[in-house]
Amino acid sequence: KLFIFSSSILFLSFIVAWLLLKLPEMIIPEIYNAASIIIIISSVLLIISQVNIRKDQIEKALWLTGASLLFGLFFSLLQVLGWNELLDSNAAFRNILLPFSLVHFVHVSVGIILLISVFKKIRKYRVHSKARNYAANVYLFWHFLGIIWLVFVGAG
Repeated sequence: KLFIFSSSILFLSFIVAWLLLKLPEMIIPEIYNAASIIIIISSVLLIISQVNIRKDQIEKALWLTGASLLFGLFFSLLQVLGWNELLDSNAAFRNILLPFSLVHFVHVSVGIILLISVFKKIRKYRVHSKARNYAANVYLFWHFLGIIWLVFVGAG
């Protein structure tokens, strides 16, 4: 929870900088709109996975977590591809959106590593209805990253 709090402060500083600088409306790279859809799908899959963990339907939870992980990797790829558009742009908002995207990518990379560890724990039946706190915390972090992305990209 401390990690989520400190990350919130970091991302909040990007939003405040954007507001204080009174930049013109940001033109979000089209690929970031696709990335937004992908991160929403990833989070929905994790929500369904959590329901299955509570019901001890471990095989379904394993597949849903694995699918969410694949969507997370695809999201990361789209984020990186969006950097090309940002670097080619000469607009002032690039100086806010590019650092935000880079820092977010680092956090997403951590989230992917954590999702891999949850996937492995589910596969070994170490996550189930009576032992789900670790997975719940990782899923919460992943949802947090998705919300931050949607707020920032939606603000543009």
